[in-house]
Amino acid sequence: MKLGGLVIDLTPLRASKAFRFAFTARLVSLLGIGFLVVAVPAQTYGLTGSSLHVAGVSVTMGVGLFVGSISGGVLVDRFERRRTIQLARSAAGLAFVVLGINALLPDPALAVIYVAGAVDGLAGGVSGTALMAVIPTIIPRDRLAAAGALTALTTDIGTLASPAIAGLVIASGGIAATYFVAAAATVLTVGLIRGIGPSPAPGTQHEQPLKALVTGFRFAGRHSVVRAVLVVGLLTMLVSGPTVLLPAYVDQTLGAGPQVLGLLYAAPAAGAVIGSLTSGWTGTVRRNGIALLVSVAIMSAGIALLGLAGGLVLAVVALATHGLGRALTDILRFAVLQQNTPDELRGRISSLWQAQVVVGTSVGSVLAGLLGGRFAPDTALLVYGLGGVVLAGILVACLGSLWRVTNEPREVRA
Repeated sequence: MKLGGLVIDLTPLRASKAFRFAFTARLVSLLGIGFLVVAVPAQTYGLTGSSLHVAGVSVTMGVGLFVGSISGGVLVDRFERRRTIQLARSAAGLAFVVLGINALLPDPALAVIYVAGAVDGLAGGVSGTALMAVIPTIIPRDRLAAAGALTALTTDIGTLASPAIAGLVIASGGIAATYFVAAAATVLTVGLIRGIGPSPAPGTQHEQPLKALVTGFRFAGRHSVVRAVLVVGLLTMLVSGPTVLLPAYVDQTLGAGPQVLGLLYAAPAAGAVIGSLTSGWTGTVRRNGIALLVSVAIMSAGIALLGLAGGLVLAVVALATHGLGRALTDILRFAVLQQNTPDELRGRISSLWQAQVVVGTSVGSVLAGLLGGRFAPDTALLVYGLGGVVLAGILVACLGSLWRVTNEPREVRA
């Protein structure tokens, strides 16, 4: 394979001005939002001394994100998509300002953190779904995998960079400073989104919101490829929670401390970055449906390998393999889903994809936690990973529609 067929394909950035603006806006937004990943739990714990409240704020944001994703699918199929993103991000930016002002008060209110978390989640769900619906309208079909890889890369960079930067900002300027930095990043994001140009919703006749949502669900259930991709998404959800077992794994299996735990937490993100940077082949592989199923198997195999590792080096490799498989799965799911969805339903189908991403880690964490309560951590990881590999094999046998999916252009109808 030529190097150019392996390295991430930058063609969407070179060829599309609109995509350059969308890519930059998403990167800036995620870097800003990443500050909240550190600031909100730190402030919540500082105010309450309770991990339960930390979890409560996280759940509130997660519920908001889920609701925003589902409702956003209807909104972006009815209203101008660029404007929808701008309004959603503006609402999030206002929530960040409120958080900053609250943090400056002598007695910051915990309720404000909960409400702002809900607003941030709702806004993020709507804007994320809208951006997913916009990208296929500004990128040719044969470059959707490349666009998906670049989009995934923004998430990986944000995950790796933001927490460390946020720690420095908190140390030098306090909690409030991180909120104001996030608000400033949001203002920049809203301006950058303008650069993607007009993005009207398709058609002029629109169903009532609830009926429109049902129409989207019905299409997803009837279209064999879209249905198969969403089924694969369910498996991805099930194998997305190995990190919940890492503290016990580090303590009982590796006999190590916090430094090793931090390294293992970073390993999946590092693997995801490698997966994105070496994803050039995803845009040229003909049988991208088969490639998707293989990627899910790799994701699961990484967890099983972690259960067998017994040492730090192999454990890092195993988690990086899991992260690489996850990145490739996300890239290929995005491409296959968007290639097989008509524009008039793209918002609603994108919302289902987004919702699976939102709840995936939570579902996987619950499953991993149940296994961790029954087995030693290394055994639990081995069972967890092998279960995912077996389920991937079952999907290979059962989802014939994905076997037949190709990257070749064709008309897609509702």
